[in-house]
Amino acid sequence: MDTGNRVLWRPDERYITNSAMYRFAQYITKKTGRNLMEYSKLWEWSVNNPDTFWDYLAEFFDINLGKYDYILSGENIDAAWFSGSRLNYADYVYRNRNLDKIAVIGYNEYGEKLSLTYTELWRRVSSLAYYFLEHGIGAGDRVCAYIGNIPDAVISFLASASIGAIWSSCSPDFGVKGVIERFSQIDPSVFIVSPEYSYNGKKYERSENSSEILKALPGVKLAISTGNKEIKGFTNIRNIPDNSREFVPVPVDFSHPLWILYSSGTTGKPKAIVHGHGGIVLEHFKVLGLHMNISRNSIFTWATTTGWMMWNVLVSGLLMGSTIVMYDGSLNYPDISILWKITERFKITHLGVSAAYIESVMKRGYYPAEKHQLESLEFIGSTGSPLSEEAFVFVYSHIKNDVWLSSLSGGTDLCSAICLGSPTLPVYSGMIQCRGLGAMVESLDENGNPVLCRKGELAIMKPMPNMPVFFWNDPGKKKYYESYYNFFPDIWRHGDFISINRNGNIIIYGRSDAVLNRNGIRIGTGEIYSTIESMDCVRNSIVIGYRNSKNVYRIALFVQLKDNMKMDGKLEGRIRERIRKDLSPRHVPDIIMAVPEIPETLNGKKTEVPLTRIIEGESPNAVINRESLKNPSSLDYFIQIRNSLL
Repeated sequence: MDTGNRVLWRPDERYITNSAMYRFAQYITKKTGRNLMEYSKLWEWSVNNPDTFWDYLAEFFDINLGKYDYILSGENIDAAWFSGSRLNYADYVYRNRNLDKIAVIGYNEYGEKLSLTYTELWRRVSSLAYYFLEHGIGAGDRVCAYIGNIPDAVISFLASASIGAIWSSCSPDFGVKGVIERFSQIDPSVFIVSPEYSYNGKKYERSENSSEILKALPGVKLAISTGNKEIKGFTNIRNIPDNSREFVPVPVDFSHPLWILYSSGTTGKPKAIVHGHGGIVLEHFKVLGLHMNISRNSIFTWATTTGWMMWNVLVSGLLMGSTIVMYDGSLNYPDISILWKITERFKITHLGVSAAYIESVMKRGYYPAEKHQLESLEFIGSTGSPLSEEAFVFVYSHIKNDVWLSSLSGGTDLCSAICLGSPTLPVYSGMIQCRGLGAMVESLDENGNPVLCRKGELAIMKPMPNMPVFFWNDPGKKKYYESYYNFFPDIWRHGDFISINRNGNIIIYGRSDAVLNRNGIRIGTGEIYSTIESMDCVRNSIVIGYRNSKNVYRIALFVQLKDNMKMDGKLEGRIRERIRKDLSPRHVPDIIMAVPEIPETLNGKKTEVPLTRIIEGESPNAVINRESLKNPSSLDYFIQIRNSLL
């Protein structure tokens, strides 16, 4: 692992010295009197001095934490940060309100564009914030939105945050049951909806869904719709009076809830994860400002929906004073060129996508470098799943040869990335550049000991301020503890397989809770996907380990083939040989089957754990919510074949 990956990009001296990361290293070097200009030394200092690190980070970005009693009290699940501090996330957008530049660009499949300056954005936020207050909505109330990736979503969120209310959102491609399962847990006072949305050139009506969801939320005092379509019982946001008064965000406690995100919903009812104002402000300034090098000169987009935590990260581009571009639509309509056309048109500097998207561009043989002017593009972020070495090389060969490709890994739990990039470090094929500042990430063996250059459990050894404040409806933090601290007592176990080399570079192998175990040898599913999905015959795949009716452990690989191909002995032999050659004989599955579709969540994640439980005989309804899947009918085939597998 230390020597096998080649350098694909190395920042030049000018890029390094112009970066915020470099200036921050200078700042900390001066503050501490220690030479911390080398990233590895800066990281080591940050994780060994967490209280000082976060305090200095706030100073560097001019984050006013006010007076506080202490920086950090308690450990692990009981950690409390900046007690006595009062601030508001929205205040860091408010302070940009007079910037003479575009804050938000909304764009959709029909080529419709809406731009708002920072001044216009804050005027609309102010009007909605006053409207909330006039209707009895205040600090602690929940504002839930069933809404597209549109400027009205940002306006609604910022108005909610400004008054101390708590935001939560779902994408309009969620089904009714999935939305109710999430929002009914937190009893909202405000419900905001997009009556329709478009995807792949088709408009989808959501008025009926919205009315049905509203009936299941009896605590709602205000029902608001966006767009031009009216819904009975909803006030259109366009009809809310334009208030000329400028609303100043209300200071709240450091840990006051900012928003509620949800676990994927693949193993039962989604858990409602609460993040606080202060922790998110500090973490997002760190990640966007230092690790992504986003500034007032940046034009930033991430291909996301409001149901994925990357939407929250995208909105935080406004903290940096950048322009954010919100695309609401399919990345394949009218064809796969759309995202690159948007990047070219709006001169995007920072483009974020899922790893699956980059792999799909590669598999289709689409070469953006040959078709688009991408001079402005300096950063490509990739997350959602591990990015293969082949995809790394593809980016530099066929997208842009001097771009900074940053593979990131984190999650909804933290609403951030903990393994990510730095503008001061080289990019190696197939590897994440570094561990984030302030994130004491280690690879732990089965005994909970840190290891280098071998696979282990991704763990965070010390608390971070952006860890959840609590789960909603979780007295005594029982679910919280079981989710993160039960595997290694009092250590945050993240649920991924990881290896870290001596230079601090990282490989993520996939979810450790879907890990395969053959004769005591643990195998990450990501390795198999990387090999299988690079074959020209395979469109998608999923691999699981299960015990049959005789308690024999079996590994089954299910593949979705391309172009109506059929699985025969010859093709199965090719697949087995490829896995054996690329990985090892231990990786070769016992069973290889072609299936019509691979079940995936709305965020494009494979569903190994619930599929394993279904194959082992558990009731599908007990282990997975079909509303969490983008292709719910894909489960039916596995239910039909499970008896033969058992």
